[in-house]
Amino acid sequence: MEEMMNNKPIGLLDSGVGGLTVVRELLRQLPNEEIVYIGDTKRAPYGSRSKEQITDFTWDMVNFLLSKNVKMIVMACNTATSAALEEVKEKLDIPVIGVIMPGASAAIQVTETKKIGVISTEATLKSGEYVKSIKNRTATVDVISLACPKFVPIVESNEMESAIAEKVVKESLAPLKGNVDTLILGCTHYPLLRPLIQANMGPNVKLIDSGAETVRDISVLLNYFNLNGEERKKLNHEFYTTASVAPFYEIAQNWLNLDDLNVMHTDFAAKETKTILIATRNEGKTKEFKKLFADYGFAIKNLNDFPALPEIEETGITFEENARLKAEQISEITGEIVIGDDSGLCVDLLGGLPGVWSHRFAGPNPTDQENMAKLLHELASTEVTPERRTAHFHTTLVAARPNHESLVVEANWSGSIAIRAKGTNGFGYDPIFLVSGIDKTAAELTDEEKNRFSHRGQAMQKMMVELPEWLNEA
Repeated sequence: MEEMMNNKPIGLLDSGVGGLTVVRELLRQLPNEEIVYIGDTKRAPYGSRSKEQITDFTWDMVNFLLSKNVKMIVMACNTATSAALEEVKEKLDIPVIGVIMPGASAAIQVTETKKIGVISTEATLKSGEYVKSIKNRTATVDVISLACPKFVPIVESNEMESAIAEKVVKESLAPLKGNVDTLILGCTHYPLLRPLIQANMGPNVKLIDSGAETVRDISVLLNYFNLNGEERKKLNHEFYTTASVAPFYEIAQNWLNLDDLNVMHTDFAAKETKTILIATRNEGKTKEFKKLFADYGFAIKNLNDFPALPEIEETGITFEENARLKAEQISEITGEIVIGDDSGLCVDLLGGLPGVWSHRFAGPNPTDQENMAKLLHELASTEVTPERRTAHFHTTLVAARPNHESLVVEANWSGSIAIRAKGTNGFGYDPIFLVSGIDKTAAELTDEEKNRFSHRGQAMQKMMVELPEWLNEA
C-alpha cells in the first residue's frame, strides 16, 4: 500500500507555462517522480487579479490535481503562493509547498552587499510575502521590490527572444540596475527570460530562480514523509492546459525537451460562472450594471475587485474612444470579458459640454456636487430660459475580450437641466437632469424606471440583443 502511495504523481500548478521552469528542475533532480501539471493558460496572467479571484482559480487547479490522485501539490506560481498557500495547506492532508520561501532563503545566503531585489507580478508584490519572508530571517537586508507585469504576456506568447522582449526587459529593470547584487525571479515565468534579465542586470548580479530552489525543498518533504517514487522503466508525465494545446506544447517542448511530451486540454475553467468586469471603480454605476444584468446569469465585478490594475487614462476625444481604451486594455491585461462605459451629459447651449469631460468638469477629481455646481453656474444667466436648457445623457458601451473584435452600442436619454437639484437615488448629474415627458429628475426615479428609460439602460438593452451571438463567436 505504501509502495503505491510512493509512486503516485506530484501535482504542479501554475497560471500558465511559467511552472515548467520548476518541472525542468524537478525532472533533473528527481528523475523517479511522475508529474501531473496544470497550467491555467486561459485565465493567465493572474498578477493583476484580486486575491479573492486568484484564490478561487487556485482551488480550481488544486481540485483538478486531487482528481488525479497526486501525493503532493507544488504551487509552481508565486502569485498563487502569495494568495492561497496557507489556506490550501490548512485544508489538505497531503504536503503542499509554494515557491516564495525557498527563493527568499536562497537570496539571503548568497547576497554580499545585503541588497536584494525582487521582481514579481503586481499581486505578489502587493502581498508583501517576499519582503516578509526575507525580513523574518534577517533584519539587516534591504529589499527592493518591483512589479514587471509585462513579462508574463511575453512568455505566454512565446516572444522571449523578440525585440519587444529586449525593450520591455530593459525598461522594466532600469530602477534596479546598479542597486542590488542579488535578484529574485519572483515569478516562475521569469526564468524563461533569464538571458535578457542577466544581460540587463550585469554579470555580477546573482539571479535566484525561486522555482529551482523549491525543488530542493520538495526533495526534503518527499524524504520526510517517505513519499519517494521508485525507479521505473517508464514514467507517464501528464501536462494539461485550459487554453490551446499547440502554443503550450511548443514552449514546453523547447524548455523540457521530452521525447514523449503529453499535453492535453481540460475544460475545468469553462465551468465557472461567466463574469463580466465593468471598467469602473464607481460603485453607483456598478450597482446599475448589476441590476441590468440580474436576469442574464452573469456575475458582475468592477475595478475595485482588481486593486492591482493600473489606471487607464481617458485620452480619447469621443465617448467611443474612451470606452474602447478602458475595455480593450483591461481585457488584454486580465483576460476577462470587460465592458467599458463612457457616459456623459451633453448640454446643447454649451455646445455639447461637459460631454466626455463630464466626470471632471469642475477640475481634477471633483465631487458630484462640484460638477453640478459648475454646470448650474454656466447656465445661471436670466437669458437661459427653460426651453434653452435642453440636454441629453449619452452612453457608449464597448464589450471586449482577448483576440476578438469589440462590440459597440450607443444610446441617448433626452431631457433638460433643472434649476436646482432634486432626488437622492442616483449619482453624477442625476439630481439636476429633468427627464423628458416626466416631471422628475433622474435621481427621483426608482431603479426600475431608471433602468428602463436611461441612456445606460437603453444601451444595455441593445447590447443584450447582440451579446449572446458575440460571446459565441469562435
